[in-house]
Amino acid sequence: MIKNNPFITIFLLFFIEIVLFIYIDYANLFSVDNEDLLMMVSFFTIPLIAILLRVFLVDEPYKKSFKYFTIFLVIVAIIGFSVLSFLGALAKAYQH
Repeated sequence: MIKNNPFITIFLLFFIEIVLFIYIDYANLFSVDNEDLLMMVSFFTIPLIAILLRVFLVDEPYKKSFKYFTIFLVIVAIIGFSVLSFLGALAKAYQH
């Protein structure tokens, strides 16, 4: 059941991404001049991997449920990116 489960792969990638961003922020490995690019990469990395997994690797027992899960991830990423970019623009407007 756990073998070849795409849901576990996506959840593990999500946690790895969070830990990686915390480490990069803690270690100051690079300075980010364009915050929008970093935010876009952080929001759309996992949905893009989910789409690629769905297209190439998903087995028959998970095909339908993983399709809905991938659509959910893409919608959440688009809404989250829109809301946070709006709040970021609002914060920049109030700084002046």
